[in-house]
Amino acid sequence: MPLYHMTLKSGGRSVIDRDGEEFPDETAARAHAITTARELMRNHTVDARFWRLEVSDEDLHPCFELLFASIDDSISHLPPEFRNSIEIACRNTASLKDTIAAVYKSLELVRETLSRADQIVDRISLRSEAG
Repeated sequence: MPLYHMTLKSGGRSVIDRDGEEFPDETAARAHAITTARELMRNHTVDARFWRLEVSDEDLHPCFELLFASIDDSISHLPPEFRNSIEIACRNTASLKDTIAAVYKSLELVRETLSRADQIVDRISLRSEAG
């Protein structure tokens, strides 16, 4: 049976399922992802609407991504256009949070690079003073 991995993406953070789980096919993996998402939403309904579960195959190639808002039963009573608006807003929020996390990561890399550059400049200065 194929192995699938689920990654919880919540606000720029990712929790990776390193072991994975076997399912007969992608449809069964999707059903399990929906069940898992509903369990996770049970205590975080509004906060978790922008969370996503990314399901990947055994080679870690993404198969699909499940936006929690798309399976949120607490908004199922709303007219389709309102529900769709909420889903779009949640998808955009998730994308924005991913982008902000990527910017922070880039800034950290820049800080590390600048720190290494400062160390190199300090060593060169010390050599120049000694020589």
